[in-house]
Order: sequence, then structure tokens, then C-alpha cells
Amino acid sequence: MFGDFGKQHPVLMNALGVIITFVAAWYAIYLLIDVFTLHGQEAKVPSVRNMSLDNAIRKIEAAGFEWEISDSMFNEAIKPGMVLEQEPKGNAMAKTTRIIHLTINAFNPKTVNLPILSDISCRDAVNRLTSMGFKFVKVDTVPSADEGLVLSVKVNGHPVTPGSKVSIKDQISIEVGDGLVPEMPFDVLPDNVQDSLQRAQRARAAAEPKEQQP
Repeated sequence: MFGDFGKQHPVLMNALGVIITFVAAWYAIYLLIDVFTLHGQEAKVPSVRNMSLDNAIRKIEAAGFEWEISDSMFNEAIKPGMVLEQEPKGNAMAKTTRIIHLTINAFNPKTVNLPILSDISCRDAVNRLTSMGFKFVKVDTVPSADEGLVLSVKVNGHPVTPGSKVSIKDQISIEVGDGLVPEMPFDVLPDNVQDSLQRAQRARAAAEPKEQQP
């Protein structure tokens, strides 16, 4: 029956053959994708928040998942290495090929490059430091005509230069001008300057009219 139909309609039979081949190929590809992606093989994601990193790793790998540390932050109130967040969340269903991303409490405080702070206002300097995470910022005023401007920066009592690596736990001291220019002591002036000043003072005193005695 099909033999006679094929002889009578060869074009239609060829088209039918192409369709059958296409469907078979598509189904075969679907099966391969199903195998390689482990389609349908899901597992419950273990909850590892507030666990130490070592214990979290053991629990994740025992459940058949992989892991990686994607971020870290530093909190003094939390033990270093503790898991703060995870993605996917604990108890969610996910394929076992899914990587569990962990955010942990850093083992050491964050370090940053100290910015250039000289010749900017005290307020701008303090705002810049606090926005970078510094908790201990101290302001000291020093004699200078540059009132309100930052003159120098110290970290834990030691002078530093811009770009130095410092911990956000370090104490930053910024020295700011008070706008007062100190008078130079007379005895530290050069001898020739002292002589000139003394002659000028004597000449001025001699030129002033003497008070009449009654």
C-alpha cells in the first residue's frame, strides 16, 4: 500500500521523510540535553548561614553541590570565617550542578588606599574617610594661616603619604590649620634683623615728643 503510494507521490513521501528525520533528530538532541544537564535531578540546598566556613563546605559537598566565596565583609562582632549569606537560599530546590555562592565574615579587616586629603576642608576629609569605612577619625588643630584646611595625615600616630595601604580599623588623625599665625620669637631672628629692628625702635622713640614736666 505504502509502496504504491510512494510511487504515485514521490515528492510527498520525500517531504514526509524529511519531517520524520527532523522530529527524530530533535528528540535525540532533547535526550542528550537531558543527560548532560541532569534535567530533573534536583536536590535541596543545605542551609549553611551562621556556620563556620569549614563546616559549611563539608555540608555543601555532602549534598552534591559545589561552592565558591563570592564576597566578604568584616564585622568585629562576628567570628572570622562565618557564613553570612548564601545564594541560593537554604532549603531551596536546585540542580546539583548549581554553585552555592557564599558571603563570609572576613578573617582580616578591609584595607584601602589612603586618599589624598591635603589642602581640602576638614569636613570633606572626614566625610571621605567615613564613607570608606574608617571608624576612628580624629581632628587636631595646629597653628597655620590655612584655616580649616588639612595639612597632614597620621595613621596610628605615624605620618603617612597618600596611596598607603591602611586598615579601616586604624586610627586616622588629620591635622587642620587653625587660622592663627604664630608670632616669631624675637630672639630667633638673625642678628642683622635684630639690629635693624632695635635701631628702628630707638629712632622712633627719639622722634616722639617728650612729655612736659609740670
